[in-house]
Amino acid sequence: MFKGKTVLITGGTGSLGTALTKKLLTMDVKRIRIYSRDEWKQTSMKSKISDNRLRFLIGDIRDKERLSRAMENVDVVF
Repeated sequence: MFKGKTVLITGGTGSLGTALTKKLLTMDVKRIRIYSRDEWKQTSMKSKISDNRLRFLIGDIRDKERLSRAMENVDVVF
C-alpha cells in the first residue's frame, strides 16, 4: 500500500509520528517527510533513526503556505 510512495507526517516527531515513521520504513516507502515545529525533537529523531529516505522539515500546520510546499508531490499525508 505504501511501497514507492512519498509520505508526509505532520507532527512527525511526536510519539505517534515516531512510531508511524518506524513502521513505514519497513514498508519500502520512497520517502518520508517529517513535518514538525520542534527543531530539537527533529535533531533527536535524526540521531535515533538514520535512514536516507527521511527528510525533516520545520513548520507549523497553521502556516498554510509552508504546509502546501511540504505537501508538494506527496502521495499520503498523516
